[in-house]
Amino acid sequence: MLVDSHAHIDTKEFDIDRDSIVNECQILIVNAGVDIESNLKTIEMSKKYKNIIPAIGFHPEFVKNKQNEVEKCLELTKYGKIISEVGIDYFWIKDTEYRKKQIEILQRFLQIAEKESKPVILHVRGGMNDLLEILPSYKIKFVIHAFEGSIKIANKILDLNGMLSFPPIIVRDKNRQIIAKEIPIENILTETDSPFMSAEKMSRNKPCNVNIVIKQLSKLKGIEEKEIEEKIYKNFLFLLRDTTR
Repeated sequence: MLVDSHAHIDTKEFDIDRDSIVNECQILIVNAGVDIESNLKTIEMSKKYKNIIPAIGFHPEFVKNKQNEVEKCLELTKYGKIISEVGIDYFWIKDTEYRKKQIEILQRFLQIAEKESKPVILHVRGGMNDLLEILPSYKIKFVIHAFEGSIKIANKILDLNGMLSFPPIIVRDKNRQIIAKEIPIENILTETDSPFMSAEKMSRNKPCNVNIVIKQLSKLKGIEEKEIEEKIYKNFLFLLRDTTR
């Protein structure tokens, strides 16, 4: 079973053909909410499509203009199996006070994750050092979505028993290829971040394109595609279960 551990098929890019895309891509799809509207859409889609797993969160980019939505988003986490998209973003957010607020909001979501034994799929751009200081305080399973850091940082995440997720852009990203080759397959998940991070520039991504990631991982690891697929699926099941390996 193929797994897209992070997608946004509630977005306008899929308004014209969402049904056909989901029906075409008969794989497990984690749809990540980013604000009230997308969280509610995600919940509704999970009722309509049996292969969509709802993930509820609040994107750190919205700390400036949607802070009033945080409480409702926190409340909506009870309808999700996973908490996402949450995290830290210093790429778009430069103001110190807003960065502090991002951390405060993230910590509230992490508290829920720990209390309710829900995994967290994290967005991080530019705030990795702060994130690595925060994570050890919580007993949670977590994934860094669309990881783009160094092998040194990757190993620090692995030391915290975290996983790294790779989207189709890996086929044109040498750094991501290096990381994926070096780290154990047991710490890897596949994703698309649809409609973003496509293998081809300026092309709409879709959940089926996790196949592209599987093929790239197979080449990097020297492991058959079917075995890669099975191992990724096993990793995902471990993420969802309140158990150890």
